[in-house]
Amino acid sequence: MRRALIAIGAVLGILAALGTQAGAAAVRVPAFLLLGGLLVGLLLYLGWKGLRAFLWRVGRRLAFSYFLIGILPIPMLALLLGLTTYVLCGFFMGTVYGAAADGLDRDLRADAALAAATGSIAPAEVSPGVSVATALYRDGRRTAGDERAPARWPDWIDGADEVSFVSLPDGSKTRVAASPPGPRRALAFVAGPARGVLAERSGLWLELLEPGEPESGETINLQLGESRLALRTENSSRENEEARRRFFDLPADPEEPTSWSRKPFLWWGQVAGPVRSLEDGEPVTETLIVSLNGSLRILRGRLFAGSSEVNTSVWASLIAVVGLLTSLYGIALLMALFMIIGLSLAVNRLSRATRSVQEGDFSVRIPVRRKDQLGELQESFNRMTAGLERAVATATQKELLDKELQIARDLQRSLLPADLPSLASVEFSTLFEPSAAIGGDYFDVLRIDRDRLAVVVADVSGHGLPTGLRMAMLKAALGILVEDGRPPADILSRLNRVVRSEENSRFFVTATIAVIDFARARMDLTNAGHPPTYLLRDGEVDEILLPGSPLGALGESYGRREVELRPGDVVVWLSDGLIEATDRRDEQFGYQRVREALAGPGADPAAVRDRLLAAVQAHTEGRPIADDRTLVAMAYEPGAAASSPRNE
Repeated sequence: MRRALIAIGAVLGILAALGTQAGAAAVRVPAFLLLGGLLVGLLLYLGWKGLRAFLWRVGRRLAFSYFLIGILPIPMLALLLGLTTYVLCGFFMGTVYGAAADGLDRDLRADAALAAATGSIAPAEVSPGVSVATALYRDGRRTAGDERAPARWPDWIDGADEVSFVSLPDGSKTRVAASPPGPRRALAFVAGPARGVLAERSGLWLELLEPGEPESGETINLQLGESRLALRTENSSRENEEARRRFFDLPADPEEPTSWSRKPFLWWGQVAGPVRSLEDGEPVTETLIVSLNGSLRILRGRLFAGSSEVNTSVWASLIAVVGLLTSLYGIALLMALFMIIGLSLAVNRLSRATRSVQEGDFSVRIPVRRKDQLGELQESFNRMTAGLERAVATATQKELLDKELQIARDLQRSLLPADLPSLASVEFSTLFEPSAAIGGDYFDVLRIDRDRLAVVVADVSGHGLPTGLRMAMLKAALGILVEDGRPPADILSRLNRVVRSEENSRFFVTATIAVIDFARARMDLTNAGHPPTYLLRDGEVDEILLPGSPLGALGESYGRREVELRPGDVVVWLSDGLIEATDRRDEQFGYQRVREALAGPGADPAAVRDRLLAAVQAHTEGRPIADDRTLVAMAYEPGAAASSPRNE
């Protein structure tokens, strides 16, 4: 983390240096943008790291989770309810305004119909102090009435689907209604601006906003991206503000305190357009926005019932439900705090006990007082530490046993020939791979005299320490017998008696003894139940199978054969662990595959060994070995320089 902060600091320094260069105007803006992005990323990264550090303890994590689930949704829900209420109030104000406008239009139509029916103009008012202007028409010509009405009947008004506001010659906007068709017609409209009448009837403060840049008066600018819309009002700001204060019964001094229920904080808008000229019906403005402004006092008078008994009952019921829900939430809050504290204490005890176990104290136990899943976890921890205490004691004993087994393994490997005889006529390559810690296979190369060499490969039945001890016993006996110069058959007979002398445990040994006479270029093979010996010559494989009884079995019948050696010959001895290696279908590698793997160029014994091992590995597909694997490969090259043996 330190390196990351250093790197970010270096980048920020470079960008700041680039951004402050006076001549780097083209670089300055992208540099500062990238600088700001890196600063935001750094702040987010540091905030995330701080949050992770704060939430490391389970108690804080639980408390924070409860805050996100149980506390934070309450103000969010309150905000959502407030916004929803505001929108609903706006729709309600729009409905109230629409009802007032419809009522005004009905009154105007009634006055127009009455004037057309009687042929006279009777004084009428749509609100206190605001009269209805009426004009009579006969045969399409105005015969009497208000001079602001058109001289000829406005035919466009009959074909209009809906007429909201019309513009009089003096520019004021009003509402107009026409009488039904007939020989005598009448127009009725509000003599003054209709805004005041609608405000009086709806109880809402109205502003008529239309596009344009007036020379004087209040202007409202709406801007979205590159688009800008300027809306102008009918009155100047000062006159408008004074009228609004009188409408809402607010004090003349804005600094004077007033009831919050009187303050007009609810705003809404209705689109009422286009506004047409009363003279010819041409649109004066395509858009007219009716801005509605109300207070809680006005809405309360419109919404709530006029009966105090009904209001009292409704409010009492609402307060009772709110009190019940608040009580339930308080109880839930107390339960959550209790659970968070209990869980935190339990986790802290478990954390301290775990730290003690980590430091090596397996005797630590947690007092179990809970009857829940955490209590069960504490009991499991106590059982685990008790098991670990026993396991540590067992592991200590096992470690001592493993050390003893390692000594036995080292002893067994020391019994194998570390340095094979280095002769000018032969070269060896070997493999010894036990399947267990201590195997039962054995091979050795012994020097008999100047011209003779003995190669011995044996396999003691079984695995483990007893088998290793028997193999050591056979090696000792074999070494003495070979040094005495006894014939291979005599050596096997004496070893057979040694094996059979074990009365307490019966075991068997298969063995092959090959005596190589370099002076005669001959190899004398004697076999006691061991797998065949393979002779590789000119790319061909000769399987030398010599039946014989294993050591420790009934009878002493040993196979014997003398083989002539030629330059380039390779002789291979192996144990049954390679032949009986199985694949995933338990199919053995077998003698046929051994011959196929050995076939080919055979001058290098290491190459022959590796070729056979690769074939066995491909057959077993990497499965663990089930039996010891031993291989001795000898290349016969008379007259060649002596080379070091290669073992594996």
